[in-house]
Amino acid sequence: MEFPSNASELADNLTVTAVNASTHSELNLPYTVCEILVAVCAVFGNGLVIIVFSKERKLRRRTNYYIISLATADLLVGLFAIPFAILASIGLPTNLHACLFTVSVLIVLCTISIFCLVAVSVDRYWAILHPMGYSRTVRTKTAIGIICVCWIAGTLVGFLPLLGWNAGKKSNEKCIFTEVMDYDYLVFLYFATIIFPALLIAAFYTHIYRVVVKQVRYFYCKYTPDVHTVCT
Repeated sequence: MEFPSNASELADNLTVTAVNASTHSELNLPYTVCEILVAVCAVFGNGLVIIVFSKERKLRRRTNYYIISLATADLLVGLFAIPFAILASIGLPTNLHACLFTVSVLIVLCTISIFCLVAVSVDRYWAILHPMGYSRTVRTKTAIGIICVCWIAGTLVGFLPLLGWNAGKKSNEKCIFTEVMDYDYLVFLYFATIIFPALLIAAFYTHIYRVVVKQVRYFYCKYTPDVHTVCT
């Protein structure tokens, strides 16, 4: 009779389905709670910054536009990137293109945030080391243009996997970052969003620190001529 064979096949199918369901439903509770707390803080804190900026005209200076851009990117991280990260932690979504879109959104928002940090460091470097040229050259439109470049560049870098630079077909039904991402793209992403921005930010702020210390020492020696140990 075919009944035992069909019954065994049905049992095997049910077992596989149950295993897949349990695999996709595995949720790291401490990780999820931490991510939710970070998301709430990001949305609440950056939302307040954006609201205050929109209501207070005195704050609408060209430098503060970079801060608002950074706050907007971090707000979107809390609204979209963190929920997508929680989904990815349990292997969802299972569709390849949906998985690539989820991962790409994560990369886009984080990359924009990093590029905005670089823009802030460049702006402060220019304003402190070249104040006259900064005041003559930089306008609000200039700041907005630089911010647009940061957002466009971050979007292009983040959506490259969705445009074809990916590892292709997944080896299983789970959405795993390291499996859907191409290795060369990960290397490119590592240098483009971590190494180079970190080096630029460190270089700019180190130079700013040295200039500020030099100026403080100059004024200190000028107005306290009796002190020779610091001035020499």
